Amino acid sequence: MKFLVVDDSATMRKIVSLALTGAGHSYAEAGNGREALEAIRSGKPDCILLDINMPEMNGIDFLKVRSGDSAIKSIPVIVLTTQDEEALRAEAIGLGANGFLPKPFQKEALLDAVKTATKL
Repeated sequence: MKFLVVDDSATMRKIVSLALTGAGHSYAEAGNGREALEAIRSGKPDCILLDINMPEMNGIDFLKVRSGDSAIKSIPVIVLTTQDEEALRAEAIGLGANGFLPKPFQKEALLDAVKTATKL
């Protein structure tokens, strides 16, 4: 599967990408929601791993744009965030996120969330 890892932290993108490549997946990266939309236009991923707190366009704003765009609204999204508040989780799920995983997370938890969201 091909993933789009969207996070403003290069370190976090690297951690996530190592877990994905170790499981045989490929990935592309974006530093915020706007970059993610551009990356999706270049090549549609099978799943998006999305941070919430980012400059320019945060994860919630990305989910709002995604929910109104029929070309991308079916791409599964898993939110990866340090903010583990129930209200944020509910908002993200309400906007169409398929999973919500608080940081820090274990590699196995990430891969389990991917399997659940993508029905692997």
